[in-house]
Amino acid sequence: MVTKWVADRGFGFIKPDSGGDDVFLHIKALPLGSEPQEGTRVTYDVTNDARSGRSRAVNVHTRSQ
Repeated sequence: MVTKWVADRGFGFIKPDSGGDDVFLHIKALPLGSEPQEGTRVTYDVTNDARSGRSRAVNVHTRSQ
């Protein structure tokens, strides 16, 4: 679930359903023209960000309820 979205900066964070640390989400990981709202449930893959060394979401899509 998207727990924070900063629209004017194009990033936010996802709280994994399995728990653990939040995953960074950048607008480039979303389909063109889409933007999540806080509370949106999403599916995604996780990769390591080369610059920060932290987890980063990729291939992000809104999940059906």
